[in-house]
Amino acid sequence: MSLCFLAVDDEMLALADLTNALEEAEPEAQVCAFTSPEVALAAVKKGEIRPKIAFLDIQMRTWTGLRLAQELREVLPEMEIVFVTAYPQYALESYSVHARGYLLKPVTSEAVRKELNVIIGSPGTAKQKLRVHCFGNFEVFFDGKPLKFSRSKSKELFAYLIYRNGATCSIKEISAVLFEDRSYDSALKNQTQTFKSDLMKALRAVGQEDVVIKGHNCLSVDQTKVDCDYYRYLSGDSDTVNGFTGEFMTQYSWAEMTAAALCCKLL
Repeated sequence: MSLCFLAVDDEMLALADLTNALEEAEPEAQVCAFTSPEVALAAVKKGEIRPKIAFLDIQMRTWTGLRLAQELREVLPEMEIVFVTAYPQYALESYSVHARGYLLKPVTSEAVRKELNVIIGSPGTAKQKLRVHCFGNFEVFFDGKPLKFSRSKSKELFAYLIYRNGATCSIKEISAVLFEDRSYDSALKNQTQTFKSDLMKALRAVGQEDVVIKGHNCLSVDQTKVDCDYYRYLSGDSDTVNGFTGEFMTQYSWAEMTAAALCCKLL
């Protein structure tokens, strides 16, 4: 999956310079360029684009980059923000929206590359993945240590997303799995949203928030960003298939039928 960058500047020449610098720094990335902050925000809200990093002019005629950053973060909280401006006095203000970088005009590809090295790593450096164990108990590890979930239901939510193997899951569906004996209402929806927020906090703590793809009242997992025994089994990896002993996410009752189906594949 290629990187997607959002570039917004209401000056066409400045936007062209920024776009060129981004394309030179990361040739395989998709650069979505807009002169209108409103149109850029609408494209993100509609799901037409899902940028990993937004490069925003901080001082535009109708909107400020700070306002646009705040609006974008409402839709994609995990998106990184880099401000671009000719006015260095705005640097301190940029920290109010937790910007990851700050570029001065005229932007160069070298300056962009330095920012990208900080955010996503230097070329040829593979990002460390979460290691997910589904066989036996469901467990998640990063850098050899268990991922810390402050709520058990947040861990179960992630387990269910892994189990769904990249399929989009609505908040209502997730609520039905986490609370089989409760009817879906606004209180249950809010409670499930709390568990979602806690899950994202746990992932963000180890720089892995992009493992979960968030849409409007729905979630899914990017399978390419986890090292998971269940996914290796489904792909036919012989070592994983031979190592399966019949236990699958044993702490969750909703996973029992899948455990039985996986056992049948061994026969």
